[in-house]
Formats: sequence, structure tokens, C-alpha cells
Amino acid sequence: MTVQFNIEYKAMFGEQIVVNIQTEEGELKLPLETTDGERWACDWCVESPEKSYTYYYSVEREGRAVKTEWLMIKHQLEVNAKKAAVYTLYDHWKAMPEDAFLYSSAFTDCINHQVPQVMKPETGSKIVRLIVRAPQLRDGERLGVLGADKALGAWDVQKILPMTQHTYNEWVADIDATHLEGSHLEFKFVAFRNAKNELLWENSMNRTVDLPEMKAGELVSYELDQASFALYNRKLAGTQVPVFSLRTRKSAGIGDFGDLKTMIDFVASTGQKVLQLLPINDTTITHTWTDSYPYSCISVFAIHPQYRRPPCLSLSLEESTKAR
Repeated sequence: MTVQFNIEYKAMFGEQIVVNIQTEEGELKLPLETTDGERWACDWCVESPEKSYTYYYSVEREGRAVKTEWLMIKHQLEVNAKKAAVYTLYDHWKAMPEDAFLYSSAFTDCINHQVPQVMKPETGSKIVRLIVRAPQLRDGERLGVLGADKALGAWDVQKILPMTQHTYNEWVADIDATHLEGSHLEFKFVAFRNAKNELLWENSMNRTVDLPEMKAGELVSYELDQASFALYNRKLAGTQVPVFSLRTRKSAGIGDFGDLKTMIDFVASTGQKVLQLLPINDTTITHTWTDSYPYSCISVFAIHPQYRRPPCLSLSLEESTKAR
């Protein structure tokens, strides 16, 4: 299998674009080549391909990395096309987006929890792949593609091509190119729920892609700009509580982090999404009752020692001692 990496990046004189591929044997670095200082490409031949690869691009100067992409959302290549011998990838440089908070674990694991799916095997001889990020989707929403070509539904809302979320907030659609009517694709991404009776269209112009001449055994992948959906004002049920007010049978006077675990379980079991705490930073200054004010912290890094649970702390110390 051959993978052809392509990316546009306007580099400065003396800079080199490198693709860093995560494999089972470790990280592999491949330098890309350019003829105009903006369009970079390289080929990678793999004898025994893995099921998928994650990778990212970096900029090097004199062998040292001076800039990398935002590593929270690395590129991911799914090797699921059974007849594809050549994967041609057209990527975008991934910088930190304005909505980076939507990629935090608070959203991906709790508020908008969606488990990534495994890509289904593709048996077509020519595959066109569309990749797009859509972190704005709300809980329960999925992404689909609808376009002018019959293979993309011919703008019929009943024939949406569902996409697969192969990693958090990133969706993929594989299209059998042998079913396409031409080489010019015009389409939009749509958000929908299972019933498909309420669609949310991108609030931008139609997207277009002009395909190259494809041969049998080739997959062409296009990484596109983020889906154009508005950010919604989310309304979430939750609880606000100071840790010291929690009480369980294992408490020692005031609430501690052990009690917090019980509180988190309660919040989750009641369908709530948010648990907001008062500050838990160390406030020890005068060693009197005035130190109880949670907003007079002495450090943004130090956690108040009163919230520790001694039995758990001693267990951690014992395990760390054994490890040594």
C-alpha cells in the first residue's frame, strides 16, 4: 500500500514540513518535498498496513521542530478500503480553533458524549473520502452529506448519506466513485437526528470538490474546512456545591475528595451534566477561621490539604513506595 501525503503550507526559507506518523513500532518521521514552498507532498510505502494511523504535521528548521499542529485533533487515516492500493490524502494544517473548548473531556465525555465508531469496510474499486470536523453538534445529533449527484442523494432530504464519527468531533463519508455521474461534486453537510425529520443545513455556500482522474485501486481523501454550523447556547442541569459541605459516612469533619466521587455518581445518576465547585486552592495564611474563605487562595497550583482523605493518601504512598 502507498500513502501519498499532500498539504498546503507557506513555509519560510529554510523550513521543512515533516509528517509524524504513529505506528505500532513507534513514531515515524517523513520529510515532505515542495517545488514552490507552499504545496508539500511525499509518498509512504507500507508492506503490512495497520487498521488505522494517526499522524500530524510539523515544521522543522535544521532538524529541530519549531512548530506543530494542534495535537488535540490529530489526523486519522482509516485503512478500510479492501481494494485500495493507493491512498491519496489532501490535508489541511490544523491550528488551534476558536472553539477548542468543545474538544475538552468535559464535552466529549459528558455534555456531548458520543462514542467514536469503527469504519465499515469498503469494497469499491474507487473511493472518494470526505472528512470534516463538526464540534458544534448537540447531544444526539449526527452528521450527513447531501449533494447534487445521485450518489449524494440529489438534494433529496430522504436520501442523506450518513457519516461516521471515527474520532471525537470528526466525521467521515466514503463514496464509491464508480457511482458518481461526473468529476465535479457539489454538496453540503447536514445535521440530523435518527428520525431525519428535522435537518440543520450548513449556513454557507455549497461546497465543491473537483476530483482528479482516478484509477482502480485508488482512494482519494479530502480533509475539508470545519462544518459551518452556529454555536448554540447550551442549557444544562447541574449542581453547585462547595466540597467542604459534602457529607458521607467516611467524612472526617468536612467534605473531602472521597466524598466528591460519591457526589459525582449522584449527579450522573440523576441525569445532570455539570458539577460546579467553589475554589479548592490552599488558603492557609493565618491558621485561623478566616482561612476558610475559599476565594483567598495563596496559590493557583496548590490544593488545600484539608480536602485530602488520609486512607486514600496512605494507600497511594504505599503503592508508590512499592513501585520504587
